Formats: sequence, structure tokens, C-alpha cells
Amino acid sequence: MMRARPLTFLAPIMAAVVLSSGCALKRSRHAQIYVLDSIPAAGAGAATLREAPLSVVGVLRVTVPGWIDRPEIARRAEGGEIVADDFARWGEPIGRGIQRVLTENLATLLPDRRVVAAPFAPSVDVHHRVDVTITEASRQADGTVLVEARFALIGPKGETLVQQRSSHRAGASVAGSGGAVTGTSEALAGLSQDIADALRALPPPPAEEKSTGSVR
Repeated sequence: MMRARPLTFLAPIMAAVVLSSGCALKRSRHAQIYVLDSIPAAGAGAATLREAPLSVVGVLRVTVPGWIDRPEIARRAEGGEIVADDFARWGEPIGRGIQRVLTENLATLLPDRRVVAAPFAPSVDVHHRVDVTITEASRQADGTVLVEARFALIGPKGETLVQQRSSHRAGASVAGSGGAVTGTSEALAGLSQDIADALRALPPPPAEEKSTGSVR
């Protein structure tokens, strides 16, 4: 009969301890916020800036898969499983972050061109638009980070000039989501280089050419 008394007496204390430890755990597990990084300008080794740009390059909004387009940083596990890290989040929508990084990288890699991101100002005449669809951008089950994409270069009259696939894999420098973000930035640098090479291969547009067509 005496056994129930200690349990009755201790129940409020145990509940308080559990609640206290739970609150402490919540306070100690704040989500880490990450953003993608562009390549440093000093590492580009590009040509001297021109007084007037050779052309204007516009980077359209980037399309990403739904499982990547989420606040949490996701990774791939075995068997096709997608695992989201509840304590690692993007500091901006991932599609917008990729668009920002591609724009900054291309501006560094192509200093003789002006590079802008959509939506474009009405006063800006865009000669070449870059349309990127990301099909993969995550840490893989083997620990590497893979970025795969399709991109198209669209001319001033809306014509498709180039269509190309790109795939770049990077090693994660550190464990966890921080390494995945660093690896994604590194792989996006490779994608940016592919786009820059394709743009360099195009003939410069005539001076009188103006951009037309809808912008996403």
C-alpha cells in the first residue's frame, strides 16, 4: 500500500524535471541558417572590364524540384529516401539562392558582359537569357554533393541558341549540412563555368539588337 505514495509524491517533481529538460533541449537546438556562396572575384582570372559591356546576360528564375524547394536542407539516403534536417535551414528560397549565385558567378567569370537577374528592369535590353532547371542538388548517400542541371541560352528574339546538360560532383569538406552547403556552392561554380563557356562561344549580338519575349 505504501508504494503508491512515493510515486504520487514524485510525480509532480518528475513532470517538472521532464518539462524542464525538454525546454532546455529546445533552447539548445536552434536551427542553423545557411546560404550558398559565389566564387571569389580574385580567383576568376578574367579579362579587364570593358567601358561598354559586350552584351547583357540575364539569368532567369531557376526551377528546382519540389523536394529541394523547402526550408530544410535535404539529403539523399539509401533506397531513394529523402531526409530533411530540421535543424539546418536555408536563409533564402533555394531557387532564388541558386539564381543569385549563378548571377554573381557569371558576373565574375564574364567581366566583359553585364549580368543581371530576373525580373529585369524595363530599361534593360537583355541579349542572352539563361534558363536553368536544377534536377539534383543535394548530398548523396556516399557523402559527396551532386548538382545536375539543364540550361538553355535564349536569344533576343526568344530563339533557343544552346541547350546543354551539366553535372558536377564535389566532396563535402565537413560533415553535416554545413558540408553539403559548401559542396553545393562548389558544384554550382562548375555549372557557372559551363554556362560561361557556352556564352563565350556565341557571337556577340549586333549593337542594334534588343531583347523581346516574356521574362519569367
